[in-house]
Parts: sequence; structure tokens; C-alpha cells
Amino acid sequence: MAIAADTLLTQVRSTAPFLFADDEFTGPSYRYINLLRSYDGRDLNASRYYSFCLAAHWATAGTFVPTDVDNAIRWRLWQEISTNLVVAQVEIVLEALSWDYRPATARLILWPDGRRLSTHEGTWFSVAVGAYSAAQRAKRPQLADRVLAAIRTEAERERALFAEIAEGHDALTTLKACALIAHNFGDLDRVADQWELTDDDPLKREFYDAAEPGSPLFGGLLGWAGDIYQRFLSADNHRHYPLRAPRCLRRSERLLLPVGPFFDDWGRTVARHPDLSREDVAEVVRALLDGWVRLKEPVGYARALTGIVEVFPGGRRDLGRLLPGTDRRMLESGRLKSLMDVDQPRYEAQWCGRLRQIARLSEVL
Repeated sequence: MAIAADTLLTQVRSTAPFLFADDEFTGPSYRYINLLRSYDGRDLNASRYYSFCLAAHWATAGTFVPTDVDNAIRWRLWQEISTNLVVAQVEIVLEALSWDYRPATARLILWPDGRRLSTHEGTWFSVAVGAYSAAQRAKRPQLADRVLAAIRTEAERERALFAEIAEGHDALTTLKACALIAHNFGDLDRVADQWELTDDDPLKREFYDAAEPGSPLFGGLLGWAGDIYQRFLSADNHRHYPLRAPRCLRRSERLLLPVGPFFDDWGRTVARHPDLSREDVAEVVRALLDGWVRLKEPVGYARALTGIVEVFPGGRRDLGRLLPGTDRRMLESGRLKSLMDVDQPRYEAQWCGRLRQIARLSEVL
């Protein structure tokens, strides 16, 4: 059953209220934000409803509580619809590739010239596979070819960006890019499976499993990224369910979580943020400690705690006064404390050294 637009808007406002502040978002690249901000409660026709769902997911995919419409925009809203509606929704998907998601996520790498790589491209891949498959089913081969061409262009863009990072020998950024690449092409694979694309389908031949370890596609470069991701990064790049509890983290786009496990700077931002009280920060710490236990000791949560403790007024001692005894003892002993006691430059140098030890980039670049 479709979620009502006003309910969906309430969900977006709850998880990303900063998108509805006084800042102006002008131009077509921010149409998804303005679709949400301008909604007046009226009923939406089918194509406008699809646009609204896509906008809601673009606005929240990088937040702590994404709207639960991902299955709708890549699958359910393509079922049993007219050919005219397929065409209209395909055009919306193609437009969405140009939407500027920077106000809505911190899981990205930015270049000075404006180029970017983020998990949002994976969101786009997932709906693009749905659009491609629906166009095929509607017997609109030219339309399917347009979507396939857009996927091809985006995939090559990401390959080129990743190659540029890796060739530049920036190990830390390469690690972050591995996580983004693996996520994005993993999204593509999951929706290709959902639509049951056959092995001889052009989309599946060109892109399926591209970021799986050992893949020969794209010269093996994306498969190398996927291997690094699976071996070292997957545990710190999930949906972070424990961090949904402290609602204070939803107050500002500056509090959105970046690519893991590199959370030191994020922890400092949390501890210093003017919109968070000392009690708010303590609530975030409790959520991180809960995640440390429930998620089997993700290193990134330890690093977030490192950043918080480093700049919290009064340090570990005063922060501990705001915590239950069990949480306070966790901060003061064991593996968690040993990870927190490594300073950020040494922590990041350890990661860079690990990558250099296993990298065989010359074989795939």
C-alpha cells in the first residue's frame, strides 16, 4: 500500500529538518528539495507521486533514518502501470542523476572543481535499473537504451574518479572511495536480481558484480575496490541503527555521518556543535556505546568516541559524570579504551599502511 504524501513529508521533516530551514535552494539541481518544501497537501497524480517519493529518498538516504520508499521507487511503483507512465517515470529518473545531493549527505568525496562521489549514486543506480527493466517490459527499447547509456556514463565516471584517486596515492581517500564504489555497484546488483535480469541482458553483462572481488569488468579496478571494502570497511558502513535513537543528531546537516571508519572529526563536531547540550552529547555517547556492543565492536564508533572525548569540556572525566556506571567503565577500560587512546594521525597512518601492504594497483590501473 502506498504511503500518503503528507505522511512521507512528515518523515522527511523528522529526519532532515535542516532542509526546511531558511536557506534557499535555487535551480533545477535542487528540485527534489523544492518538491518537498512546496507540497501543499493536495493529491498527487501517479507521476508526481513518483517524483515525490524519489525526492523524499534523495533527501533522506544520507540521514540516520532514510524514508522507507526505496523498494517503491525501484520496483513497486513500476508494476502494472501504463506505458505512458513508464515513459514519464523514466524521464524523472534520468533527471534525478543531475540532482545535487550535497545538502543531504556527508557520505561523499568532493573535488575542488565540484566533482563528487557518494552513496547517492548507488541510490540512482537502483532506480535506474528499475527504469531500464520497466522500459524493456513495456517494449520501449529506445527508452531502455537511453537509461542504459546513462548508467554506462555514470559507471565510467565513477571508474575514472576512482582511478584518479588511486593513482594519486592518497591512501585515506582511496579507502573511502572503496566503500562508496562497493555500495553503489552493490545497489545496482541487488535491483538487477530483484528484476531477475537474465545473464545475457546487456545491463547485466556490462555491470553486474563489477565491484565483486575478482571481477574482470572495468579492468578489475572496481573489483579491487570491492575486495578492500569486504575485507576492511563493511562493518563501519552500514545503516547505523543505534544512532537513530539520539534525535539531536538530526538537527543539522553538519551532524550527518561520513564514510566509516573515519569518524574522529565527526565526533569533534558532535562535541562542539552549538545546537547540542552536554546532555545531548552524552546521549550520543550512550548510543555509540550501545552500537559498540550490539554491532560487535565497530572501529568507527571507537573513533567517534575519541573525537568527542578529545574536545568535550573536562574530557573523559566530566563526560563520565553524565553516563551510567556501566557506560563510564566501558570508556575507561578494555579494547574500546585501547582503540580510543590511539591518536588520529597514527590511526589513519595505520590504515594507509595496511592499504599499501596489500595494494596491487599497478595490476588494475
